[in-house]
Amino acid sequence: MRLKRLLLVLIMLSPNYVMAVSASTCEATPKRHAVQINGAVAGERRFAQTVGGRWLYTLEPSAYGWDMRLRDKDGVDLSQITPPFRLAPNPREIYGWHFRNAANTAKNSGDVNAPQHVRLFQFSASLSGTGGFRPPSGTASPQQIDPDNGRGALTILDMGLADLEPEQKARMNYLKFHVCLTWLKTEQEITEQDNAQSPLFLDEERERIFGCGLDPNQYELSAWILPRWRSGDLDGDDAIDEIAPVVRRSDQRKGIVICRAGAWLSIIGYGQPAQIPLQTKEGEPALETYFTLAQYLGRSEYWKVKRAKNGGDHLVLGRWEKSEVVIYWDGKQFIHELLWVIVEP
Repeated sequence: MRLKRLLLVLIMLSPNYVMAVSASTCEATPKRHAVQINGAVAGERRFAQTVGGRWLYTLEPSAYGWDMRLRDKDGVDLSQITPPFRLAPNPREIYGWHFRNAANTAKNSGDVNAPQHVRLFQFSASLSGTGGFRPPSGTASPQQIDPDNGRGALTILDMGLADLEPEQKARMNYLKFHVCLTWLKTEQEITEQDNAQSPLFLDEERERIFGCGLDPNQYELSAWILPRWRSGDLDGDDAIDEIAPVVRRSDQRKGIVICRAGAWLSIIGYGQPAQIPLQTKEGEPALETYFTLAQYLGRSEYWKVKRAKNGGDHLVLGRWEKSEVVIYWDGKQFIHELLWVIVEP
């Protein structure tokens, strides 16, 4: 028992363990993807959610709780590489008796060697197409975490336990959790990411926009906001729409062009659009100050494409910690509305 506890302490003190814990912030970095999952599961139900469009994260019911898995399209469990293999319970096993003492009369005070509320695990896409992972025979200690592996952290937010009678094994019957998964970006993804932050438009991008109908004599592509290119299904027709920032040559006023499905062009930010009242929350009185979308584009500091609840995507522009405006397709044209504001734009 002392040996097992010592090995667990050594794992927690290792730099690789600290590196894995840092994934709990769940923020992507220039070299790593990050995906967070929030959920709850109860009884004998199974939880499943896709990750990165290619894997399936699951919590599968077991006799005493749930087993955590991350499977590829062929069903191979990519998290098999998570140590330990032959010592204490694996972090992917989330069982009720882990949180009770040996006699099952009170909380685990340390006499039961099992992971607790934070479960750190590894996964590797290299297992796809193989027969699975085989730990070295005779392994007596957990393996070192490979920095190139995917890393995950499941945090238990709430849980319910059953079978709490003495000498029984407690069973988990409810689990509320947060999961963060991170993994390395490919060299191609890093290159595309770096390219997206460049203000220089590619020839193919110019061809797409001007070929969609933008008049080069009146407008020019200008990366007044980064990344210089966005895409999404803004009109909900299951076709990709291309979005780029432009300026009008006559007065250098900023605008946005949207090429829908490579065929229909919309130019946003010019003309005399309706003014948008600044208001704090829905139902509260509007502030006295108003602004046009053209004025807001001139002050925007970031933009993003966000999935809408009713399908399709919305384009969101904002000023850091100040306000956001949403642009969306109403079936006939693009409409803009204020999402929220903290200070006057």
